[in-house]
Amino acid sequence: MKKIIQIVFILFFTISMNLYAQKKDIVIVEGTAQVEYPDYKSLDEVKREAEELAKINALEKAFGIIIIQGNSTYVSNINTGEKTETKSEFTMIGNTFVKGEILEITEESFKEIIGYKNIDGKEYPIKEIQCTIKAKAIELTEPKIEFEVYPLSGPDKRLKTTSFKHNDTLYLYFKSPVSGYLTVFLDDNKKAERLLPYKGMTNEYESGVPINADEEYIFFSNDIYCILYAETMYDLTRMFIIFSKNPINKPFLKENVPEEILSNYEKDNGYFTPEELKSEEFQDWLQKNRYAREDIQLKIIDIIIKK
Repeated sequence: MKKIIQIVFILFFTISMNLYAQKKDIVIVEGTAQVEYPDYKSLDEVKREAEELAKINALEKAFGIIIIQGNSTYVSNINTGEKTETKSEFTMIGNTFVKGEILEITEESFKEIIGYKNIDGKEYPIKEIQCTIKAKAIELTEPKIEFEVYPLSGPDKRLKTTSFKHNDTLYLYFKSPVSGYLTVFLDDNKKAERLLPYKGMTNEYESGVPINADEEYIFFSNDIYCILYAETMYDLTRMFIIFSKNPINKPFLKENVPEEILSNYEKDNGYFTPEELKSEEFQDWLQKNRYAREDIQLKIIDIIIKK
């Protein structure tokens, strides 16, 4: 489990509690994709790439892809090849525009296969990883908020990175065109640690950190420091950035203060580990909220922590 210790300075925010819910129709989608597995990439990295492409494939088959011709926008049904004009809005995963969003992967499998690459007229064998998924998905009916978010290696938005070393400090850049509430989790597929809001905040902030429209934020520079830890030589974990126009009720969280992580100096100086829950419990909480709430937006960023 990748651990993060945090040093706290108190922030003051005002939160309104205007909540609403709207149910969406969930459909089961299936997709497959395969990507090259070169020597310079880890198996986990390649699996993540294949998984993302499999998601796109599943959503394309279920909801279609975008074709723009002049001033008209069409949805192409890739099963039949038919086109229908639409005024619906779309989202983008990778570089492919699709009219849906994955809520939960229910089945997933990977296998290594041998492919071939043509170089200067000659074919050379290459390793590839194939991913096949079955997932719950929803069709998007309104445009998503195009917020900006990315991890940083320092308190400067030019220091954008997804690669860190053991004991590095994590920072996060965020900017949204609309006001709302921000929640951030780090999930390594075993446990999910909540980075924002952190446990040093009072109860009134538990439903998300208030964000002002068009304002640039760099967490955790003045209010809190986040130090990354790794258990292995090469850890891959996922950051879940959850943004909503309205506050979102938090899941059940528990204290996590392992003695082997915090030194006496760190304890004496107010370091602590974030509150957490099991990964499957976090994913269940996230899925239920995304199903019920139209205003919830999600971005997932993979980060690497090396010892």
